[in-house]
Amino acid sequence: MSEPTPAYVEVTTTDSRYRARLWSLVLLAVGIPTLVEEREGGLVLLVPAAKSERAARELSLFTEENRNWPPPRQLGEEPRMGHRPPTVLLMGALLIFYVITGAASEANHWFRVGEVDSRAILTHGEYWRLVTALTLHADSVHLLGNLLLGGLVIHFLLKVYGTGLGLFLTLLAGTIGNYLNVLAHGPGHFSVGFSTAVFAAVGLLSGSQMSRQRFGGIILPLGAGLALLAMIGSEGVRTDLGAHLWGLLVGLAFGLLYSLFRRGSDPEGRSGAWLQAGCLGLALLLVAAAWYLALAGNPS
Repeated sequence: MSEPTPAYVEVTTTDSRYRARLWSLVLLAVGIPTLVEEREGGLVLLVPAAKSERAARELSLFTEENRNWPPPRQLGEEPRMGHRPPTVLLMGALLIFYVITGAASEANHWFRVGEVDSRAILTHGEYWRLVTALTLHADSVHLLGNLLLGGLVIHFLLKVYGTGLGLFLTLLAGTIGNYLNVLAHGPGHFSVGFSTAVFAAVGLLSGSQMSRQRFGGIILPLGAGLALLAMIGSEGVRTDLGAHLWGLLVGLAFGLLYSLFRRGSDPEGRSGAWLQAGCLGLALLLVAAAWYLALAGNPS
């Protein structure tokens, strides 16, 4: 003669199928059989009447122990790793602009008005050159290096900082790096290339890792930076090692400062959508305004 089926009673209800399955697994793990029924008020979790008190106690303990789970992201963890930066679009823009401007030459109007010319900057105040020079490339070799290795660095930078803030800080650090290089060389110095901004991005990544004492995270950006330097060389037409070094140092300082600021003002280290959008707008405006001044003041 078979044993009678035990009577099941309601222990809790929920409107979430995920939560009903989770609670059922919790009770099964401690040897309490369960049934889940869908009723008008939601999903009802049923257990044998003889084990209802224990079931309620187990669920209460489980809920209490997991009240703060998943835990908030701890300071120092990489933010927005699910974010997909528009790296291909950014590198594509550099490629298209190179097709428009061409390589460096004395007859090239784009370079005459847009390259870093330290005498024009220091004597005539043509500061837009500090920005426009970042968008010019002396030849296809320099362009290729920035598209491949530079694109890798920029991609990881934007995943950490966000697209808007990362791009703005990269341009700002590259611009300041160009200016410091001009001051160091004095009149008579010329240079172009996005590589100064790439080394600024290397500094930004390294600075954020150093501030968290995660020195292993410095290897990738520094390795890509060294590979880029080896590919494009430290000398050549309108390129120089000094601009790369200053971009790296300024980026490093920015990375350290940003990480410290994030700790003090934003416990979760997340930049808001408005901040990202605003910084992206500023970055695009900076480049557009610089080229407007360059071309308006020096028509071909």
